[in-house]
Amino acid sequence: MKWQDKYRDKLLTAKEAAGLITSGSDVIFAMMDQPKDIMTAVAERYNELENVTLTSHWVEDYPFLHPSKYPEMEKAFRIKDPMTLRTTREEVRNRKIDYQPTVFGLSNGERQECADRGRLYHFKDFFYFKLTPPDENGRCSFGPHPWYTPSVCRTAKVKVAEIDPNLAWVYGEYVNIDDIDYLVESPEVGRLGGSELLGQTPPPEEFEIAQVIGANAASLINDGNTLQIGVGTAAEAIRDFLGDKNDLGIDSEVIYSYTIDLVKRGVITGKKKNVDTGKVTCANLQLYGYNEPASIESLAYVRENPAFLFRDISTQCNVGRIASQDNIVAINNILGVDLLGQVVITHLGPTPITGPGGQVDYCIGAHYSRGGRSISMLKSTALDGKVSRIVPKFEAGTVIMIPMVYLDYLVTEYGIANCDCKSRRERAEAIISVAHPDFRDELRQAAKEMFYP
Repeated sequence: MKWQDKYRDKLLTAKEAAGLITSGSDVIFAMMDQPKDIMTAVAERYNELENVTLTSHWVEDYPFLHPSKYPEMEKAFRIKDPMTLRTTREEVRNRKIDYQPTVFGLSNGERQECADRGRLYHFKDFFYFKLTPPDENGRCSFGPHPWYTPSVCRTAKVKVAEIDPNLAWVYGEYVNIDDIDYLVESPEVGRLGGSELLGQTPPPEEFEIAQVIGANAASLINDGNTLQIGVGTAAEAIRDFLGDKNDLGIDSEVIYSYTIDLVKRGVITGKKKNVDTGKVTCANLQLYGYNEPASIESLAYVRENPAFLFRDISTQCNVGRIASQDNIVAINNILGVDLLGQVVITHLGPTPITGPGGQVDYCIGAHYSRGGRSISMLKSTALDGKVSRIVPKFEAGTVIMIPMVYLDYLVTEYGIANCDCKSRRERAEAIISVAHPDFRDELRQAAKEMFYP
């Protein structure tokens, strides 16, 4: 039987696809390129279902994400959230949504084969996601935003794919149409994509400070280095200070339109990468608005371009694989640091505002890379300069995601602190040197009380 005949036999409407779910099911949706019509149809079944677990990174908004506003949804749906975003933060604080963070590098599906391992993403009853139309051999691409979709697709019991002709075919990971249980054809022909955003444009004054931080961090990058650049204002601000570098490589969770611009300009060549030489490797092309000219050009550039490999996030964030790449530089934002060098990246106090993603994996992997290093970028103050993000010690209940031994270079708008292998006193002195001047005296006094005889 030809794949074209099998294709026709698997077709459902979005409503029929949502109707497959039964009470008690464990369901996961793709992180990006979400099949919104199906997800909306799932929400509309709240009167028919009970105790259905829904998991995703909730980059789009749906009624079931707001049980405080729609209490009738609570009986039907239990929501799990591995990376709190703007759509879920309030309900996570209200304890209506179950925050379940994980690091991407441990979520490959193979580890989860063991019966005693948690299964946040894998071995679900139903998986809903998007694919490109099949090629002549019946093979589909996951597109330029695969995140966890390839590995989840390998382990889910029932796989339901929306075939979207607007999704760009890219090199990396693929699936045969024979391996998909049901198909839904996208009704939105001609639309470039969704409006999924992981970040927002910062106010001008914040971006100005971020550029100073970016310039400082760029001074730590050498020709031929391979970069991982995380999501966030300061980390992305480094882009404007890479133009005079040579033969940079990219091995990252995320790439951006400016990454592609640097490829076009010959700044990023990947020639010095000892793994995936000459390739840009990532798990997502981050676009801030699909209909922006830069986004349209970026999607066109990566389409069927063998210089870009898009892979499952668990592959990208595997610590051993990261460490095998020489001279890798992990560049990420942090929320705060204490004088021991303990780093907060996911919580404000005990309150979660995001997930660890791959930042922990890349930070650790970069430490074990030959010639590698990790750069933590921090705006020194918050609340219009009233509060220092560098503190003597964190309040009880603060979640430390990166331990003191893995703080390498700390970069603020006031300079660079090399914290590698320093004593507690030396570490505190280095960290204080890049704090806002208004807070340095009190930080020095606290350091004396904590670390000096």
